[in-house]
Amino acid sequence: MIKLRKLRFEFPDDIPFWFNPKSREASLLANGMSLVAPGFERYFIKAIREAMPRIRDGAARDEANRFCIQEGQHAKFHIDHQDLLLRKHPELEAVRDEVNRSYDDLQRNESTEFALAYATAIELGFKPLAKYLVESRQVLFAGGDARITSFLLWHFVEEFEHRHAMFDVYREVVGDYWYRLGVTRRTWAHVSALGARVQAACIACEQPPADDPGLPRIPRTRLLALGLGLLETLSPLHDPRRGPVPQWIADWFAADDAGADMTTIAL
Repeated sequence: MIKLRKLRFEFPDDIPFWFNPKSREASLLANGMSLVAPGFERYFIKAIREAMPRIRDGAARDEANRFCIQEGQHAKFHIDHQDLLLRKHPELEAVRDEVNRSYDDLQRNESTEFALAYATAIELGFKPLAKYLVESRQVLFAGGDARITSFLLWHFVEEFEHRHAMFDVYREVVGDYWYRLGVTRRTWAHVSALGARVQAACIACEQPPADDPGLPRIPRTRLLALGLGLLETLSPLHDPRRGPVPQWIADWFAADDAGADMTTIAL
């Protein structure tokens, strides 16, 4: 069951625009997520709220409601980080608004079924992405501002936690694999285009850091596993519940259950 946590992340002005001077990939990811994620998270929540009367299974409906609350928390803190980025570079407001208009256009012009398929494609992809990020955390986040590191890892740990919630909603309300597959292609193209636009806008503001040559490289096998994990989500037999929970994520859950402060976590 999805746990509703009451964490509090703060983003004061002493956090640098590029939070990790040793990792280009992690710095681009952090800024890109905070400029894009609130748009798609609000889009997901609206779609589920519209579809809620069509979810017959009580457990799936409860998980869908918890999912919406979690996604609302993610959007809230990404907007707080987004505000920090805009305080440092107000010109980013234009690309932020472009992202939001793009999702408003989808909401206005596409069906609820499309929105549910779009959300499912993204959420299924977050499972292998979360695994990749936590297994690569020493390379990506070492040397970065601990407040942003903790924030990003919290987000992806919770993405792993609710990895099947959108999948269950889609099966309950739509259930058409071929339709989801067709929307997935459009989804990946749409998100990729927005991500590229946002990253270009950030780079135009400040040159991102170069990777520290002293840090180890992420193994190619891990990058291959990420690619294969994303491809697996396209299979009609894919079940996001399958597979073990990465040990670091299991340890994060245990520490949170024990009352540890998860806003200042150690790598």
